[in-house]
Amino acid sequence: MNDKKIAFITCVSDESEYAECRFYLERLHIPEGYAVDYLCIQDAPSMAAGYNAAMEDSDAKYKVYLHQDVFIKYVNFIPDLLAVFAGDPQVGIVGVVGKTEMGTTALGIMEWDVGNVIHNHEIMDLNFPEQGDFAQVAAADGLLLATQYDIPWRADIFDGWNFYDISQCMEFRKRGYKVAVPRQKEIWCCHDALGSKFTDYFAYYDRFLLEYGEAAGIAGERTTEELLESKRIVEYARQLPQLREALEALVNAGEKAGLREFFQNPDFQRFAHLREYEDIVDIDWMEEKNHSGQRFWTPGMSASRLVLKLRALKYALKRIEYGADEGEDAWIREHYSLYAVVRACIQYTTYKDKILQKLGIVL
Repeated sequence: MNDKKIAFITCVSDESEYAECRFYLERLHIPEGYAVDYLCIQDAPSMAAGYNAAMEDSDAKYKVYLHQDVFIKYVNFIPDLLAVFAGDPQVGIVGVVGKTEMGTTALGIMEWDVGNVIHNHEIMDLNFPEQGDFAQVAAADGLLLATQYDIPWRADIFDGWNFYDISQCMEFRKRGYKVAVPRQKEIWCCHDALGSKFTDYFAYYDRFLLEYGEAAGIAGERTTEELLESKRIVEYARQLPQLREALEALVNAGEKAGLREFFQNPDFQRFAHLREYEDIVDIDWMEEKNHSGQRFWTPGMSASRLVLKLRALKYALKRIEYGADEGEDAWIREHYSLYAVVRACIQYTTYKDKILQKLGIVL
């Protein structure tokens, strides 16, 4: 293994998200004498399988497995991460948010209580021990997991997109290594996630119980209450493909009235995965109502083009927010209306006043 190399490994299904992820990776400060690799795994059958393929293909001692929608905004991420590993050889795997104790329910496992991350535009500033450079945890979130030792991901059990991360933490613990969440001088990254898809979540939770339940301190099967809750969440998740398909058809047909009526229904406003379409409809309505000279949605634009246009605005605003901008303010003023900028700021950014001030917008 090359102990002077760091590999950034990502399973990619969305090129626009990964392009922005790479933008931030390429800004990171690389300590003298170190090299960096970027491994993009496409068409992976599962997260664990994709990560195994990259792990076997890389000679880097240090590997950072991250989602395509994670933006590492903290430029000193690499030296700070290396310092954690160097400070304690028993630290095998590192995340940015984690859980002190595993918990006893399916959804309770995901209730992180240690660490820091910006989730969409909300700061998750969780508890942290008063002393020490890191907190030792039972498990860490898979949005970002960094390792200094290679242990195979359990693709034989977790052949989808859930519980691969908690499983890997358990595999490190089985071998006597620590799972750690470091103390961050400033928040390392933003997880620009539309929301979790829970379609198969509970099926993989059952697999997790079979393999690790005793070691994790989780006894027994799910209660009747948990089973009912899981059924409700799965049914909710299964509606998404049909709803998205219906929305795309309305957008492609230019049926703006139908779209506005769709999002007036409170039941559809709760779907995080439909937020981009709701924002597009709201921006168009505000521009029309106020007779804006700049229009976000011009005739003939497809649903996919509109989503990419919204993401381009969101990414540019985040670059300004994180001090990573390279003339994005002028580009935004040229291509987007006041109404589009304000809506995107509200929905996707944390420090809105900083961005609006840079753009010269006074509300």
